[in-house]
Amino acid sequence: MKLYTSYFAQLRKFPTNLVGLSTAIWNPKWRPMGKDARGVICVDCPPFKPGKQCEGLCQGPQICNEMHPDRTPENCPFLKEYKAQLDKINIISIQNSLGTLATRIAKDEGLKDIDFAFLVYETPTNPCSERIAIQQYFKEHGIECKEWQPNI
Repeated sequence: MKLYTSYFAQLRKFPTNLVGLSTAIWNPKWRPMGKDARGVICVDCPPFKPGKQCEGLCQGPQICNEMHPDRTPENCPFLKEYKAQLDKINIISIQNSLGTLATRIAKDEGLKDIDFAFLVYETPTNPCSERIAIQQYFKEHGIECKEWQPNI
């Protein structure tokens, strides 16, 4: 089982063994949760959705660019609070939950290996994204989580 970050627009390129885990508070209307016509599955991932403590902290890209040109979880109020939220998640619990989900999907869909991609709205070129905190969270626990790249 491999872990990745990606963004919603990439779902159309996902192979069927890559399950999208939505970290968005509001999922895109064009992509409901569940299995799409191509067989790609996307589900909500509540522990990785920004919590109440993050509300109102994102000031939008224009203001944020001026105040925090080198946005990281350490200097962006929203990302800092989001990273603190992730740090409270028990890594063993997440690993167990993902393992159980992978086993169930593999069995139900007749697939061998299931991988997961934590989905955000922003592209990798936009530093104003939860992906930084998600990748750091897993790295701090010795688990690789990198940006998913389609096989072109």
